[in-house]
Amino acid sequence: MIENEASAIAARNIMDADQDNTFPTFAYSVLDSYIDGDIIVDKSSALIGTSSGIYTVVGDETNDDFAPMLMHEFKRREMLNQRFTLFSSSERWDRRINELLGAKLQRMPRYSFTFNEHRFMQSQRVGIPDGFWLNRTNKESLEVNREFDAAYIRKYWGSVERFADKGFGFFVTEHDVFAGECVSIFSSEQYAEIDIVTNPLFRGKGVAQCVAEAFILECLERQITPRWDCDLHNTASIRLAQKLHFAAPETYSLYVRK
Repeated sequence: MIENEASAIAARNIMDADQDNTFPTFAYSVLDSYIDGDIIVDKSSALIGTSSGIYTVVGDETNDDFAPMLMHEFKRREMLNQRFTLFSSSERWDRRINELLGAKLQRMPRYSFTFNEHRFMQSQRVGIPDGFWLNRTNKESLEVNREFDAAYIRKYWGSVERFADKGFGFFVTEHDVFAGECVSIFSSEQYAEIDIVTNPLFRGKGVAQCVAEAFILECLERQITPRWDCDLHNTASIRLAQKLHFAAPETYSLYVRK
């Protein structure tokens, strides 16, 4: 067993032992080797991060042996002037992060919703608006997509080929104009997290709901759970999530460099 495999198993065991908290999709993406990343484990604590600089801490926040590892990773990214975004899995970790890095990081509260598959399947879906076309994201479309282009995919997935193999997305057009689109910003064997955007010229036409419904149906076809996270003050995203039967949002903390 190679070292990274052992770290992945240890980190997953720590997450599995903590039934009270929800962990971000990208953590599972790294553990499932869908994307490249770093896994740093010490006893009962772990730091899981993507190559793009998005991290989460899991396990025992009182582990004093783990704190220097977290600090070292932050300083390494800071010295290289690279992104360091840190997800907290609990209020206990919030307090610990503030103790260690409060002067360097800014907290941003976010929502993580729970998907109700039964209610979604029982509901009437908006479908494709009249005059629009629903398309599946592919290598060719990534070269012309308005928001989720090849550069975006490489940033979060590492390569377009890896996204084509493990990820998916949809976009809606009207007369070859992109009206709205979504992709799985992260996917794993269990989950797929949506990233979604609507062309301002087409808001209010059901475009966002159309691509989101396609995303959810693709998740169900793949037998994975769709995930919806957003900023606490993103009222448009919250309303759309509720229409799609994402409910019971849990609040968690995201920390970014000041």
